[in-house]
Amino acid sequence: MVLGLFDSAVPYKDQHYNKLKKQCISKGELFVDPVFPPDSKSLFYSKVEKDIVWKRPGEISHDPKFFVEGASFDDFSQGSLGNCWFVAACACLTADRKLLTKVVPDIDKQEWSEDNKYSGIFHFRFWRCGTWTDVVIDDYLPTKGGRLIFVQSKARNEFWSALLEKAYAKLFGNYESLVAGRPRDALVDITGGVGELLSLDTYKTEAQKLELFDILHESVEQRSLMSASIAASANEMEAELDVGLVKGHAYSVTAVRDIKLGTGLFSVFNAERIHMVRCRNPWGGTEWKGAWSDGSAEWKKVSSGQKKDIGLTVEDNGEFWMSYEDFVKYFNHVDICHVMNTSFFSLSKTWSEAVGVGQWKKPDRCGGSASSPNFLKNPQYVFDIKGQEDDLWISLEQEDKSRLDKDKGGKNESVGAVLIKVDENREFRIHDMMKIVHQSTYTSARSLLSRIQIKKGRYCVIPSTFDEGSESHYALRLYSSGNTNFKELLYEEPQSPKCGFICKPKIAATQITVISARGLKAVDKLGSSDPFCIIKCDGYKEHTNVVKKNTSPDWGERFTFYHKKPDKDIIVEVWDHNIIRDTFLGVCTVSMSSEKRNKYKEDAAFDFPLYGKGKEANVQKDGKLKLKIWHTKEMELV
Repeated sequence: MVLGLFDSAVPYKDQHYNKLKKQCISKGELFVDPVFPPDSKSLFYSKVEKDIVWKRPGEISHDPKFFVEGASFDDFSQGSLGNCWFVAACACLTADRKLLTKVVPDIDKQEWSEDNKYSGIFHFRFWRCGTWTDVVIDDYLPTKGGRLIFVQSKARNEFWSALLEKAYAKLFGNYESLVAGRPRDALVDITGGVGELLSLDTYKTEAQKLELFDILHESVEQRSLMSASIAASANEMEAELDVGLVKGHAYSVTAVRDIKLGTGLFSVFNAERIHMVRCRNPWGGTEWKGAWSDGSAEWKKVSSGQKKDIGLTVEDNGEFWMSYEDFVKYFNHVDICHVMNTSFFSLSKTWSEAVGVGQWKKPDRCGGSASSPNFLKNPQYVFDIKGQEDDLWISLEQEDKSRLDKDKGGKNESVGAVLIKVDENREFRIHDMMKIVHQSTYTSARSLLSRIQIKKGRYCVIPSTFDEGSESHYALRLYSSGNTNFKELLYEEPQSPKCGFICKPKIAATQITVISARGLKAVDKLGSSDPFCIIKCDGYKEHTNVVKKNTSPDWGERFTFYHKKPDKDIIVEVWDHNIIRDTFLGVCTVSMSSEKRNKYKEDAAFDFPLYGKGKEANVQKDGKLKLKIWHTKEMELV
């Protein structure tokens, strides 16, 4: 299924917020969620804690508020649950009002106020494998000694962060399922963005480190959300290093800057600069103690104007600056959530987006990895790149079995995506690996991202699990500079017409690869041509790409035609491209007589001399055309 990213949210468990709230108001009752009730099963799957008491905000504070003076990154902190990956994502969320209102719909109407009839019911939205999901909750929150035990705001009467955490826990069955995770997964869930993992250890040379800095800087400029972490074994989790950083902890990356050094008049002439990264510990308190930490001597090298420009503060809020050199020295991973700009009305870089949501499913849509003989029995999506070259991003998101079924030891599938160059007019499912352009590494991570520079043409992207027969749901997203005519290929071959004996069915297929031409006529003043071919077959007409300044061009472009009349000859014309009027260079006829068709085997290649047309039909022109031709009645093979 192909759809748009911002389709309407689907009610989780068919719970409709407005309907349920109206029922509560009419009955004069506070909402109690039957799907995620205030009991021990909603807390943990591996244990029972009897001293936890569920309380509504009004029982915790005499003046409960959804927000107290808005939302900011230092509003809240992690509680006793090991879900800093989610808390770091929430901190990033507060930086963008537009994203916040996407996750927290009807903000004003959810606030405690005289205008809103309080009913003990709230709702939030999360992006789940291709679909925005609206999650309804009651406002019972777990407490000990009258205080919240999980995520909590600094202001004791502010409850948006605790309620958001509860709604997220509901998606996965209980709070315990939120323990340990990747920040990018939470970021994707709260933004609908594209997740990417950068392993800093792979950027070893100075050139690679500079490339990494550019990626991080550009990501911040494009309003992407990021967090960094230090790898840790099970025994090292939450261990604090001498420099104040905590292993296994997710730090929000809030700025990436190139800072000018020097103060006073000297700074005008001083060209020395330093790459800097600003991070935040969502727990607050513990901060970086190394160079460029709060109040360190290094800041004397920076002018007061520069400090003001970067928003430097010396507060115990968990936020700190460090040099990029130290950042890549201590951190191992950066999780990025790219919030893709798909607006038509934007001065910054915009992307065209295509989304396919589907399922790897037996018997014919879970064929395994690219090395499997049944690989092509996977979902297939075709698209076009219309410019001469383009940047293409392919994002593949899989259903999070490791979290949804955490209590049962659930594991994610190992998944990947393969990009194949296909026939320029491909309309039905492919049955051969024409040319692999890109193959991602298979991973059990929830999401993967491939960045590819790609040339003009038609392509097929195939998402797959590594193991044949493995079933799961996925969301496949493509981003490019223009519309790609993205669509899923559903049928193996043309379907029989529904108009019965009146409409003739397709009964055979011919596959023509325009390989090359040699010795074409030079028509411009510089002694060259810009040739392209037109293929005419059974009422259809297709074009190759234009090859610039070449009288012996190579195309390597394939076309597949399905016939009602397989004995009708195929015509291939060669033209020189011009701005005003194209120039005819020659034509060849591919005979489709019964005798000739039998010679067109799968690997058969033929050289065709070129001739004129009309009165010059028998006049041979300069050059020859090389074609590979395959004709078959078994249309499901091409």
